[in-house]
Amino acid sequence: MNNLGKRIRNLRKHLAKSQEEFANELGVTKQAVSNMENSKSAPSISVLYKMSTNMNINLNYVISGIGDIFLTQDKTNKLKESLLKEFESMLKSRGIE
Repeated sequence: MNNLGKRIRNLRKHLAKSQEEFANELGVTKQAVSNMENSKSAPSISVLYKMSTNMNINLNYVISGIGDIFLTQDKTNKLKESLLKEFESMLKSRGIE
């Protein structure tokens, strides 16, 4: 569980959140976050679920260290690019450049 705690600390720092801010988003106490980061306790299923759904965190990364921290990083960038191209195309078809 030691590496699990390190990964939780790493993702919290990656999000630039304090333990208190992170705890509030997960619906737990600051002490609970501290305990997870120091490998004194493991995150509950509900905490893992909130990480995944509310923060787009890759649970594969949290649990095993495999993959990127975030689930949708690449997909989000591709979607933005696609929407931008579509918007530009629409503007050109109306004579706006």
